[in-house]
Amino acid sequence: MSVSDFNPLDPETVECPYPFYAAMRREAPVYQVPGAGFFIVSRYQDMKTVLLDTQTFTSKTGPGVRQEPPKEVVDILSQGWLPVDTLLTNDPPAHRRYRGLVNKAFTPRRVALLEPSVRAIANDLVDAFIADGRVELVSQFAVPLPLTVIANALGVPPADQAHFKRWSDDAVAPLGGMITPERELECARSTVEFQRYFAAKLDERRAAPQDDILTDLLNARLEGETPLDTAEMLSILQQLLVAGNETTTNLIASAMLLLLQNPQQLAAVRADHSLIPNCVEEALRCESPVQGLFRMARLDTELGGVKIPAGSRLVLMYASANRDDQEFPQAERFDVCRANAKDHVAFGAGVHYCLGAPLARLEATVAFETLLGRLQHIRLAEDKNDYRHTPSFILRGLKALYLEFDQEAA
Repeated sequence: MSVSDFNPLDPETVECPYPFYAAMRREAPVYQVPGAGFFIVSRYQDMKTVLLDTQTFTSKTGPGVRQEPPKEVVDILSQGWLPVDTLLTNDPPAHRRYRGLVNKAFTPRRVALLEPSVRAIANDLVDAFIADGRVELVSQFAVPLPLTVIANALGVPPADQAHFKRWSDDAVAPLGGMITPERELECARSTVEFQRYFAAKLDERRAAPQDDILTDLLNARLEGETPLDTAEMLSILQQLLVAGNETTTNLIASAMLLLLQNPQQLAAVRADHSLIPNCVEEALRCESPVQGLFRMARLDTELGGVKIPAGSRLVLMYASANRDDQEFPQAERFDVCRANAKDHVAFGAGVHYCLGAPLARLEATVAFETLLGRLQHIRLAEDKNDYRHTPSFILRGLKALYLEFDQEAA
């Protein structure tokens, strides 16, 4: 099929976008979508050019398909703290301040210290369903694992964690451009609820500091820079909440499906658990949880031989770049031994390289060490799976994944 045969925002294209991505890479690597108001960048090298050139291409553009929310949404959001350009939608030099301050709260040491807790959570989740011989992996494992980890890191009591998934889902739902106006209003109200909750928690930490990320953000200082204010911290916390669970949930579920669809690869990983970290990288490449993010051209420029007028929005389609045969030979093939799997751009590149990448890698690695170590003969449940994804042009995640298995050996 030709690129002109696809509408990138059509639900069926979003459900299975890879033929569209391949057509773009082949015919129109920098593709101006008719009537959509943006270009799609689909090849690896063109994408790296944009990611590393913050002078020509700015991140100061809305992260979703629509750049500005409708007035009714803005009216609701104005009841809380209006969005601040901090990490995802900012550029150097201002971005360096936020990144430097947040790095103080997200050090490699803190991530490393989380490993015993991640393992305990993973095993507790398996304990809850292993006697059943079946599991819906998304809701019973892939969601609660990273959600509990990030909630604990933020110092949120277990009784309040039930709100986290809803707040996280509601934060990302508008980005994909595929929800109703009523749902968008609901998401805005949820954002205000999230803000009020964490503003109160920040006040608690000011009075009684704890060993958690909230206290770290309050205490973060860089020489010559002002501390973070409440609106800035709330913006950062929302991004940490989403990045800390949505994407890892999607990674765990998609990686398991890829393994089960490729029995030889699953057998290789079962026989040698040292392959699990590279298996995680290959899953990130093949099924990127973040399909793409936006940039905007600051000035008239050219990319891949296509003229880009100043003010144009571009979607950096990470999921397409990660299947570029010029960078990854036989890119459509899932190969847990792929030598350059880690060269993927699923975490972005340059100054916006994902802050939570080390935590996501840790969680996914521990997840598969636990699942493959404790569940025998894992298989897809017959007549239960439809393999549909949550509709979104930006994020990709299975709605459900039903598995059957034999219990661990005695």
